[in-house]
Amino acid sequence: MRNTRKRSIPVLMLTLAFFAGLIYFTLNLVTHASEWASMPYNGHLSDSSGLEYAGKIKDRNGVVLAYSKKGKRLYNEDEELRRACLHVVGDDSVNISTAVQTMYRSKLSGYDFVFGLGVPDRLKKGGDITLTIDSEVQRAALRALGDYRGAVVVYNYKTREILCLASTPTYDPMNKPEDIETNEAYEGAYLNRAISATYAPGSTFKLITAEAALEKDSEAYKREYDCSGSTEIGGKAINCYEVSGHIDMFGALRESCNAYFAELTVDLGKDRMTDQAQKCGFGKRWKFDGIETARSVYDVSQANDNEFAWSGVGQYTVLECPMNMAIRTSAIANGGVSVTPKLISKMDSSLADGMTPDDNSSPERMMSSQTAEKMKEMMDDTVANYYGKSYLSDELDVCAKTGTAEISDDGTAHAWVTGFTTDEDCPLVFAVLVERGNSGYKVAIPVASAVLSAAARSYRS
Repeated sequence: MRNTRKRSIPVLMLTLAFFAGLIYFTLNLVTHASEWASMPYNGHLSDSSGLEYAGKIKDRNGVVLAYSKKGKRLYNEDEELRRACLHVVGDDSVNISTAVQTMYRSKLSGYDFVFGLGVPDRLKKGGDITLTIDSEVQRAALRALGDYRGAVVVYNYKTREILCLASTPTYDPMNKPEDIETNEAYEGAYLNRAISATYAPGSTFKLITAEAALEKDSEAYKREYDCSGSTEIGGKAINCYEVSGHIDMFGALRESCNAYFAELTVDLGKDRMTDQAQKCGFGKRWKFDGIETARSVYDVSQANDNEFAWSGVGQYTVLECPMNMAIRTSAIANGGVSVTPKLISKMDSSLADGMTPDDNSSPERMMSSQTAEKMKEMMDDTVANYYGKSYLSDELDVCAKTGTAEISDDGTAHAWVTGFTTDEDCPLVFAVLVERGNSGYKVAIPVASAVLSAAARSYRS
């Protein structure tokens, strides 16, 4: 009898585990079936499946970006606008995995738990989605990037609204190129580089190195090093663009002195640098409205002294996503606390019932308010006394830092700029990436300037 009782216990536990799993699966099926059905890897989705009767997608000003008419999905009549908003809105396919028409396909399609995506036409009911983006700011980004591949992120760090989420190369969703799979001009066209790609951040990472120092010692900005145009660490040179001489942190950030920040990185050590990078989101994916960003990377566990020194100036194996960069820059603008953006402004009630977009708005402290204030002062000084205030914007008060990230021995480099505005009526954080642009100052800043001007017009018109 005792043996029978002992044997029954495992059977009972397995039975309970089975039913617990069944209940969990059923709840997930009911809760997430619509999301699973609309995922890009669902082989049952065709190029136009679910969009024939879908509602409108509009920008913040009510401009219609996509709509359905007589069983066909259509887009704004302006071709340039269609191309500018492609990676946000999407096309008829599910190839752009982070686009609204992919992520919210089940909501737009009128998914039904009984019929799935095969809802009879007479029962389909599409609803509208209003986005936070401004299509004219998107247009400005497209024009500013020109023939470059790149990305632009601009959002309001008070309201969290994304005004611009642009990526190139792009194409017209109404007339998808027949050679898109073979033509090099469209390589990576399905990828939203603003949120799904990572790049070496170059000198923009010096902001994190400076933060790490200030978090350790609030007076660290007074620390001075000598720059003769290079410094030797681990038996190899760390080269600068110019000779800075005896310089403090303000001057080093202003002149983007590699030698200064390399020496500072080594003095801080791997643990402190890694800790600050992780506080700023490296090693994680940010999520907004159900969309996940690529994971930024800072791993110096296997780095030698020279490689570690290079990591502090945004080289070695450091990688960063443009959206992630904008989020960590938002912490400087916002007193040390990050601001996660949002893309969905409003959803029709027929879409929103039980399907509220993910809202990852919980603030994360990346640095103390004192550190954030000092970083703001240094970035303001960099713009005022090195880049030139008018070069970035005649309309807005901008704090910024550029980066030129070398990616090959021939000097080819990605161009970056990140920063924020301090205007009360236009509080914007931004990050611009131009692939192979070779100069953050000469190439990335003009892109940022054009987009910020468009954003200012949007808010002030």
